[in-house]
Amino acid sequence: MMAIKKRNLLLLCLSCCYFFISPSYSDSNTLEQSQQLEDGQHLVSADETFKLGFFSPGTSKYRYLGIWFYRPYDENYPELFDSRKVVWVANRNIPIFEKSGVLLTIDELGKLKISYNGGSSIAFSFVQSKNINASATLLDSGNFVFKEVDSDGSTEHILWQSFDYPTDTLLPGMKLGMNLKTGHFWSLTSWISECLPAEGSFSLTTGVGINGSSLIIIRWKRSVYWTSGVWQNGHFELLPMLSNEGYGYKNFSYISNEYEKYFTYSIIGNHTLARYVLDSKGAIAESTGLAPFGACSYKFDLGCVEQKLPDCRSRNDRFELRKGFMSVQGVRFDGSYNLSLFDCEAKCLNNCSCRAYDFFINGSQTGCEIWSEETGFTEYNNGREIYVLNHSNKVPHIQTQNTLEQSQQLEDGQHLVSADETFKLGFFSPGTSKYQYLGLWFNTPYDEKYPELFDSRKVVWVANRNIPIFEKSGVLLMIDELGKLKISYHGGSSIAFSFVQGASC
Repeated sequence: MMAIKKRNLLLLCLSCCYFFISPSYSDSNTLEQSQQLEDGQHLVSADETFKLGFFSPGTSKYRYLGIWFYRPYDENYPELFDSRKVVWVANRNIPIFEKSGVLLTIDELGKLKISYNGGSSIAFSFVQSKNINASATLLDSGNFVFKEVDSDGSTEHILWQSFDYPTDTLLPGMKLGMNLKTGHFWSLTSWISECLPAEGSFSLTTGVGINGSSLIIIRWKRSVYWTSGVWQNGHFELLPMLSNEGYGYKNFSYISNEYEKYFTYSIIGNHTLARYVLDSKGAIAESTGLAPFGACSYKFDLGCVEQKLPDCRSRNDRFELRKGFMSVQGVRFDGSYNLSLFDCEAKCLNNCSCRAYDFFINGSQTGCEIWSEETGFTEYNNGREIYVLNHSNKVPHIQTQNTLEQSQQLEDGQHLVSADETFKLGFFSPGTSKYQYLGLWFNTPYDEKYPELFDSRKVVWVANRNIPIFEKSGVLLMIDELGKLKISYHGGSSIAFSFVQGASC
């Protein structure tokens, strides 16, 4: 009995020692210097808008530390499903290939870092010249702030903050521009793909116009891809809706003084999901899923800088996603290239002998394979997904039928009709409204002998009921190369109605 008591006492002592060395963590918005945030644990902002923790994008096995909107999926508002998209990634270029033992901590020197693999670490603040007392807090704005604190818990000064190192997302209060004192730039850089947060080939930065006025620029690698036009009279020349007059619920402003020059925006009212995202094709998407600017890969629009193509190519040349196999192996670009799907298409488009390409992800790296005109392609439903060049001057459009294929587009004025001709799907404007919606209605012609049947054409379902489209030309329903069903309009803006596919990462 005495032996059992001694053993229990020893276990109790060991447990107390372990608790003293590694205190347990409970959900809050702050990580103290004596705590560790393990994989599976989270920081949640005080107003429960944002969550910080470790995640794996898509089907990837790699772990990243990120921030995302803390909002559960609501089947009544499926358009908000993407609200859980990650808005910031700490280690985007340094993925961690393990889950156990991964944690965020503040060490004894006051350094904020990710520790993993039995001692390896990734630091996000610089080494301090002296030991300090520090903590890290996830604010309601989505900013993760690492600060030195006094003995009474008050902030002495900010050591580091995530808003100074944005990834692909611009949240309200973030900056685009330059700190003139330190030379630090605030800019966005696209993900390589939806499975890889690593830096892609597109960036959103500020620039200077001919007359010295500031503007916003999207660059593809080092080339100017799109420009907003200069900021004048409180708005951008080519984007008057982005202004300091509070268009919609966003208020844009330009700040210039002896210390810094930058663009920023604030929110009017309660719009907690507001954000702008630079995607892997260079388009800027709003929180509603719209892409109001930069969508130059879909259509040459205001602000787009024409990309020079070789004489063998036309702007109407398109690649169709098809399943099958090529007769021989192509030329591969992988390893250190880290190419995106857009980069692979550009490689093929600028090579006159290229007729097809494939984009692939290998672990934390990407690449592409291209094939020459002489290579044969065989269609096969269970084959590999390959993008094959179509020299046709027109994208295939749909005739009246009940199915939309991946290679087709349903334009305004065209329809899908069910096989028994009971229902019709297409774009419509209710009453005298100028707004466009995608909807379903009964396919019954008006008969003056039976006027009571006229209302049979009443719309029974609306796809974008909360996101009306204020235009008619260029509006179409399509299935993109990733297999996502969406409405496209305004030179590449889109509303998606199917979720991101679980791509092989």
